[in-house]
Amino acid sequence: MRNVAAWIATLSVAGAGFAGVAEPSFSSVALRAAGQASVRQTKPALADSLAGRDSYELYCASCHGPAGRGDGPVAPALRTHPADLTVLSQRNNGAFPRDRVRAFVTGTGRTLAAHGTTEMPIWGPMFRAFESDARVRERIENLLTHLESMQQVSSIEERTGK
Repeated sequence: MRNVAAWIATLSVAGAGFAGVAEPSFSSVALRAAGQASVRQTKPALADSLAGRDSYELYCASCHGPAGRGDGPVAPALRTHPADLTVLSQRNNGAFPRDRVRAFVTGTGRTLAAHGTTEMPIWGPMFRAFESDARVRERIENLLTHLESMQQVSSIEERTGK
């Protein structure tokens, strides 16, 4: 599982140029100029930033889209259309289902397919492969807070002001 997680992280970060992702401190050109052997530099698997918005942009937006509506650039290539993350509260009687979303993201709230894989990566183990449990918890909680901020206001809430 860790090898798959590392591959997913490398694939999602490599060459993406996301904000908050640290760039290598030395370029290959600088190393060659200093008489060092040329070494291919890679970006880190995780962004230094723990901000929910940064994690969303790096790990979720490619499938779920920048606004969370399931219309990311990868979505057409998937067998299962990504969920519209902006209506989670509407589908849960107006309350953001934080515990259920946390369980789904970390992999504790879904059954793994007996044959094949689920299309959405299970991010909890992938994050834990690269950072401490405390940072993983903070990263996931910040991501959940960002997802909660993306929720559409239902027409009933708009009319009643609640």
